[in-house]
Amino acid sequence: MDIEKIMNSLNQKEGMPNEESLRDILEDCMGDLKELLHVDILEDQHSSILKEMVLIKINREGTEGIQSENFNGVSTTYLEDLPKSLMRKIRSKRRLPR
Repeated sequence: MDIEKIMNSLNQKEGMPNEESLRDILEDCMGDLKELLHVDILEDQHSSILKEMVLIKINREGTEGIQSENFNGVSTTYLEDLPKSLMRKIRSKRRLPR
């Protein structure tokens, strides 16, 4: 997997943190994804899942623990887990542990 290619792709998106923070988040997500997939090495086919996990983690930063929020009639609810669509992608690539 080409980490620099993923970093460049993420850096082009609006609102990304500085490169050091982004790399740290990317490495955290790589570890999480390896655990979920039961693999030691991530391949190119996992890059879209990894990018999506990084974006979710960045968007949740600073809002951890918020279940819901109401302000002047506007309600906000945050996800606690990964979205179902992402979990479907992960399950399709998952290897069962031996």
